[in-house]
Amino acid sequence: MTTKIGFRSIGYRRYSPEEAIRRIAAVGFDGVEVCLEHPGLEPERIDVIDAARLAQVAASERIEIATVSYHGDRDPLPLRWERALRAIELTQAMGTGVLIINSPRPGPDAPPELEAIFHEQLGRQIERAERLGVTLALEPEPGLLIHGSDDMLALLERTRSDVLAVNLDVGHAYLTESDFPGSIVRLSEHIAGVHVEGMPAGEHRHLVPGEGDLDLPAVLDVLAEIGFEGWLTVDLFDIADAPDEAATASLEEMRRLVAR
Repeated sequence: MTTKIGFRSIGYRRYSPEEAIRRIAAVGFDGVEVCLEHPGLEPERIDVIDAARLAQVAASERIEIATVSYHGDRDPLPLRWERALRAIELTQAMGTGVLIINSPRPGPDAPPELEAIFHEQLGRQIERAERLGVTLALEPEPGLLIHGSDDMLALLERTRSDVLAVNLDVGHAYLTESDFPGSIVRLSEHIAGVHVEGMPAGEHRHLVPGEGDLDLPAVLDVLAEIGFEGWLTVDLFDIADAPDEAATASLEEMRRLVAR
C-alpha cells in the first residue's frame, strides 16, 4: 500500500502559492497538489518559467509536487477549454506527469450541445497531453457530466487513449456508487491518483479524514487489494480560516490509517 500522502494547495488559498507550499511542507506532507484555481496561479497568468520556479520552491522545502489540478467549475466554457490546454503545459513544467481535471456541469444554463463540446475539447487536451507526456486524470464528481464510475468507464472506452486516466475521489464515489468498493475495483487499472477526505452520508461536503460517515479504513483496504501505489491526496477547501490545523489533523489521521 502506498504511504505517499499529499495535500491540495487550494486549502491555503489566502496565502501565496509559494507560502502554501511552504506551510504544507512544514506540516509534514510528502507532496502537494498545485491547484491552478489558487489565486495567482490562473493558467493564463503564469508561464512555464513561473511553473518551474514553483517546482524549485517545493524542492527547496523537500516536498514533491505530486500532481497539478485544474477544475474550471466557475469559468465560462471558452475560458475553461483554453485554461485546460495551458494547464497541460504548466504540469509538464512543474516536473510532474499528472494533471487532474473534471468535466463541466450540465443544467439549464449549459448549452444543449455540452456533451459534444466536452468530447471535442477533451480530444484537444488528449492530443496535447500525448505530445507533452502528461497523464490527464479525470475526476468523476456528483452532478457533473462525468458523474460516476459508469460514465468514466464509458469515456475511457470511447477515447481509448493511454494518457486518459482516473483521479478517484473517494468521497465522490461514496456518494455516487451503489457498490462503492466494487466501483474502485472496476476502475482499478485506470486510477492515477486518489483524493481523500471525510464525507457525510448523502451530502457533498469535504471533511477532515476520519470525520463523517465514509469508512476510510475499508477504502484503503480496497486500494491495497488492487495494488494502488500512487498518491493519497487530502482534498479540503473550506478550511481557509484555519488551514494549518485542518492539514495537521488530516496528516495525523492519514498516517494512522496507512500504518494499520
